[in-house]
Amino acid sequence: MTMTLSAKSRALMCLTAGALVLAGCEKSAEGQVAAVVNSEEITLQEINAALNETNIPEGADKKKLQQNALQQIVDRRLLAQAAKESGIDQDPAYLIRQRQLSEALLVQMYADKAGSTLKVPDQAAIDRYTEAHPFSFANRTIYAVDQIIFPSPANLGDLKQLEVANTLEDVQKILTEMGIQFARKSAQMDSVQVPPAMMAQIVSLDPGEPFVIPTGATVTASVIKAQQKVPYNAEKAGPVAVKAIRNEEMAKIMKQRLAEAKTKAEITYQAGFEPAKDAGETAKTPAAISEAVEVPAG
Repeated sequence: MTMTLSAKSRALMCLTAGALVLAGCEKSAEGQVAAVVNSEEITLQEINAALNETNIPEGADKKKLQQNALQQIVDRRLLAQAAKESGIDQDPAYLIRQRQLSEALLVQMYADKAGSTLKVPDQAAIDRYTEAHPFSFANRTIYAVDQIIFPSPANLGDLKQLEVANTLEDVQKILTEMGIQFARKSAQMDSVQVPPAMMAQIVSLDPGEPFVIPTGATVTASVIKAQQKVPYNAEKAGPVAVKAIRNEEMAKIMKQRLAEAKTKAEITYQAGFEPAKDAGETAKTPAAISEAVEVPAG
């Protein structure tokens, strides 16, 4: 069969168009693209983002740092591609973890955006904050403690039995009578990590008197054995106070936004999975916010 001129022309045009499409799919490492790994681009923006997360020494060779960062990204990208080829990206465990990480990042960036609108605290605000949090600043102290750690009972009211304990040995005896297994160890406690009201109660105890702190799945009974005050530097305390003030304000904003989101949301629970009725829950900072904002103790 003889092909007419017009048919040949149309065939040639189709082939040319196909070649152009294929050429358009080919990616090259130029401009803002530092490398291409199996058709996946790595941009200068990705490299700079990686460098922003590291402490760059003064006078360092920026080009060499970029090259090193790029190679790390290339290696990670290759392993990620290999993982996908093995089907891991379809594994339910991966999909759940991916969603968790994605949500955590969104909340973190949402909090950062809220923080960008906050004003920098003035000196008066800094002074008020440091005076209101003496155990984090002027009276910050590191304590050497003996501890007994045991699983949190199903009924936290059972912990009232420990109120009669005057020594750590008394705690140990009571737990044994209750049939609760425990572990004893030595540790350090930094007053900056303890809520101010709780720290005030701890320092008011008689020497050797135990204090009990529930920490979620476990409970810790401790006795102070020694202490060392951390030298106070007002100049260094300023930036720490500023960060703490801003984080507290960010946490308040995020709690408000969470409350607003809950009022608009439609949430249904399977029987038995409803949130527990906890009268003190409103005073706590939700874990999703604590993970995104470094909220000071208390």
